[in-house]
Amino acid sequence: LRTNGARQADEIRSGGYYISQGDFRLHFGMGAETKAMLSVRWPDGKAEDLGRVEANHWITVRQGKGIVERRKLAAK
Repeated sequence: LRTNGARQADEIRSGGYYISQGDFRLHFGMGAETKAMLSVRWPDGKAEDLGRVEANHWITVRQGKGIVERRKLAAK
């Protein structure tokens, strides 16, 4: 994830718990930024640039299809 002057990276790890599965979601804090550029590098080494994403949204990404769902987070 790239914002004005900042870069963040994280990775999804499978497994992790006894008889259950960990959460596959990633969270990036963007501070005061409202949009950022998002890229994904898949386990097979392929990379996808997904373009600009908005803050305060859940997005679902599928390899080869890009962003397949966007949901705005509920305001507190």
